[in-house]
This record gives sequence, structure tokens and C-alpha cells, in this order.
Amino acid sequence: MKMHDEVKYLKKDFVYEQYTRIVENFKDYEKISRVKMLDEIYDVYSNYHNIIDICTTKELKYLEMLLKDSKQVMKKKYDWERTQLYKKFLIYSRRDNYSIPEEILENVKEAIDHVNWNEKKKVDDLNELLVGYCKIQGSSLLQTVASLGSGITGIKEEVLWNFMLCNKLFNYYVLIYSKDIESLGKDILVAVHQDFYEIEDELDHQRQLQGLSGGKQIDLGIYRRLFYNDFDIENPKIKKFLDELNNLPFFSFSAIQPIREYAMLNLDRSTLKESFQNTPALKHIDLTDFFTLMDEAMDEMPSGALNGFTPNEARKITSKIIEMRIKKDKKYKKQKNARLSEKDSNLFYKIYFALLEFTNNKYKIKPFLKIYNQMGNDLYVMNDIIEKFWDNKEAIIIEFCFKNPFKFSKEELKTTSEMAKGFRDTFVIVKYDLEYTAFMNREKVYMVKGLKSNIDDIISYKQLPYIVTTSIMPFKNVLIYDGLLMSHRIDFGYNFEEIIENDFKRMPKCYRL
Repeated sequence: MKMHDEVKYLKKDFVYEQYTRIVENFKDYEKISRVKMLDEIYDVYSNYHNIIDICTTKELKYLEMLLKDSKQVMKKKYDWERTQLYKKFLIYSRRDNYSIPEEILENVKEAIDHVNWNEKKKVDDLNELLVGYCKIQGSSLLQTVASLGSGITGIKEEVLWNFMLCNKLFNYYVLIYSKDIESLGKDILVAVHQDFYEIEDELDHQRQLQGLSGGKQIDLGIYRRLFYNDFDIENPKIKKFLDELNNLPFFSFSAIQPIREYAMLNLDRSTLKESFQNTPALKHIDLTDFFTLMDEAMDEMPSGALNGFTPNEARKITSKIIEMRIKKDKKYKKQKNARLSEKDSNLFYKIYFALLEFTNNKYKIKPFLKIYNQMGNDLYVMNDIIEKFWDNKEAIIIEFCFKNPFKFSKEELKTTSEMAKGFRDTFVIVKYDLEYTAFMNREKVYMVKGLKSNIDDIISYKQLPYIVTTSIMPFKNVLIYDGLLMSHRIDFGYNFEEIIENDFKRMPKCYRL
């Protein structure tokens, strides 16, 4: 039997969807017929490597059984293989009998003869992970998918990039295209699971409204199950719901995609339930218990709008965040003496601005900028000068103290030379004590004084933990920062605060350098 005799009876939309997934340089819908689409698909399959590449091990084993005319092929346990191979036009059915189309029979035989089953299984494992992740998220930056895959498998990110761009099975399930993202730039590569392409814009919108940050524990079993199924069929609540769905007197398969989309977007389910209730075959059935099962099941389904968390997980996280905020409010006490005296803060700025002007003159960074003894200096404008100073602090301070260009006293020069012990780094502002602010890096917690203001007047305690780049240095037997807090507004998620608090408790507290 030839597939060309069958394809003319199929809906063009169905043929076109599969055609665009299989053929790389596909034509516009209006410019190609179903027969021509099949011709181009089979042109791809004329290279047997592409048949191996677009199938899983399960599908290839099923094709092998068909070639052997095995009676096993009709068993229900092969429903997934039959469905996928039919969509890819690698098999056709007639009167519940499945065969390989004559046009590609020899190519399929060649593929089965040459497949390396061990290598194929390794590729399957990778696709189960990468496609499964895209199926959970709906859409994701390709960079994020590569980073996740690299973190789990140890495979280099650039290797995974090439795999995702070239592997036919990955590209059958996941569409890769470039889009402009305001916060990231132009032509950013995005991976969208094909099943959710039509709702991607709405998914982006819902993710902005509902998205949760933070690391979710990775369960590779769920990725694998979702690769081969629309849902996690090992979850008892989901399984029970699907069983009841299949028992309803209507074509239950037509409800699968709407359910998946509502779960992906984490939308209010009232409209979905109304659509069930208004289905003619279900109008006179009491669906109360069924809707209870639906809610319980969908609360267990990962949502791309929630960045892969389930609604149940999201509720627990939200509850924990509220609990942490209440705890933070109760523990906070306003800082009282966590800054320098006015005399000492004026001395610091005198010395620091002298050093910055000396640095600027030495390296000619901003030739016309005057810094020393200038009122209203904006440290942010001088950030490049500050960076240059801290990159060369020892040499600059030694030369400065030797030349003494601003006629400092011996005591002022001694204070200046001590500042060479300081350093610039990225810190997490963890906690406000009455007299100090705790700055934490990878090694220690530095107990720091503010300059003219207590730091809790600059950054609210509600924003802690707060990530900044700044410089910490000794000044008159205390530690201070340089007055410039370059913030990094990175939302690490609900569990970041707990991790930071645990690190803070175990790390040594440093009051001197």
C-alpha cells in the first residue's frame, strides 16, 4: 500500500503540521499540496539516517516488528509508538492493520539494519531530558535548556546547542526560533514545545503575572514520563482523573489539549468546566465529583506559567514566603549607631576622592573631571575610575603616599595606606545589626559601618538578602564600604533567603582586615 493513495484523504492542516516539523525548509501552506508535502517528507526519509534520527528506540523497535510481521504490533501497549509513527508518515493503518508504506519500505529496512541500539538509547535519554523539560515549561530560552542539560549530564553546553539545533527528533517536538526580548536583546533563541506554540504569547504573559523563581528539585522520571505521555501517569491523582475522563460518554481525546493548555497557563478552570458541562453528551450528567477529581489532578500538573512548579507547590511556596516576611518583620530592629561620625565620614570622602582624582589623572580616564574637594560628587559617574583604582590599589596608594599631592598630614597618610588592605567584590547584604551591616561573600561575613547614613536607610530590610558590588576597607579600626552599592536585582527565588541564612550562621564574622 502506498501512502500517496491515503494522504489525499487526510486533512491538509494535519499533513501541514507534520510537514513543518519534519522538513527543514518548508513551503507556505497555500503554496503546497498534501501530495507534494508527502513527497518532501519522503525525500527526507530517503536518507535512512534521518529515519533513525527522528525516531526513538521504541519506534524503531516497533518498525522492526512490522518488518518481521509480528502479531505483537496490535497490542495496546504500543499505542504511543503507533500514534507517533503514523504522524511521521512512517506507517499507515487500514482496517486496524498497520504497515510501512511502500514508498519508504526499503529506507526503513536500511535504517533498522544500520541502527546502533546502544548509541540510540543514549540519544533517547538526552531527548527525554531536554524535550521533557520543554514540555513542562512550554517555552524556554535555548540557553536555559542547554545549561540545565549540561548541569545534569556533564555534556558541554556548546555540544548540547549543536544537538538541539540539528537532532530531528528534538526538532520534531520542539520549535526553535529567534525572538526579540526586551530585557535580553534581539534574536534570542527560544525553544517552544510544539504542542504549546499557539499559546506562547499568553504563556509569556501569564509567566510575568504568576512566575515563581527558585530552584525546583529535578525529577528525571517525570521528564521521561512526560516525554512519552501528555501527563505524569504515575501520579495517582492524575491517573484517577484520566481514568474517569476516559469513562465519560464522549470523545475524551478531544479534551486532552484544552486540559493541558489550562494547566500550562494555570488559568481559572471555570470556563473549562463550563465547556465540559455544555458538551451535548454530558449535559445531563452530574459532573460534580468529576470536577473535584479534575481540580485535584490539575493541581498536580506542572505549569509553565509557574516556571515548572505545580499549583500545589506554588501554594506552599507562597505560604512560606509570607511566613518568612512575617518573621523578618518581627526580628528587624532599626540601626542606631551603624555609621561613622560626621567628622570621620568627611575624612573618608576627603581621602577617597583624593585617591580617585589621583587615579583619574594618572590613567587619564575622564581628563576634565575634578573630584577632590568637589561638592555633590556622583560616585556612579565615577564607577570606571573606581574600578581602575581597585584594580591597581597597592601601586596607586604607595605612589600617592610618596608624592602626597594634596599635602595630607602624617595621620591622614597612615589612614590612606591602611585602605590598601581593602578589596572590591560582590557581596550579599544579609542582616542589619544595631551597629553593623553584615556583608557576606563566598568566604566570610564582614561587619561594616555605613558612612553618612546607616545602610538600612539606603536599602530596606524588606529587600534583604540584597546583592551588591562594592569595596570594603579598614578605616579607623572599623570596616566601611566606599559609598557605592552597585545593585544586582537578581531574583533567586523563595529558597535563596533560607540558603543565605544558613551560610550566614556558619561563616566567621570579620570586624577587621
